[in-house]
Amino acid sequence: MPYNYRLSEEAESDVYESYVWYEKQKEGLGEEFLDALDAAEQAIAGNPKTYRARYKKKVRAFVVDRFPYLVLYVINGNDIAVISVFNTNQHPGRWKERVQ
Repeated sequence: MPYNYRLSEEAESDVYESYVWYEKQKEGLGEEFLDALDAAEQAIAGNPKTYRARYKKKVRAFVVDRFPYLVLYVINGNDIAVISVFNTNQHPGRWKERVQ
């Protein structure tokens, strides 16, 4: 079954802020971050139930290659709703409020 993969506004903001931060660290690193997120999207959309459900057995997490991030998402029918692109160096409360 094909899945619809969508980022919430909050997740889009997470991506943008992280992209800008990585580009400031080294030109081109932000693009590499976006490439890693594209690969994450392909993996998740290909088989979203593969990745472990965590918070209240509702939110699943995909570990992004090379960067300290999790893509946190919820499956609802054939929709994949990304609620956060979470920097694992941050406090988890930042994304948990998005679940409720």
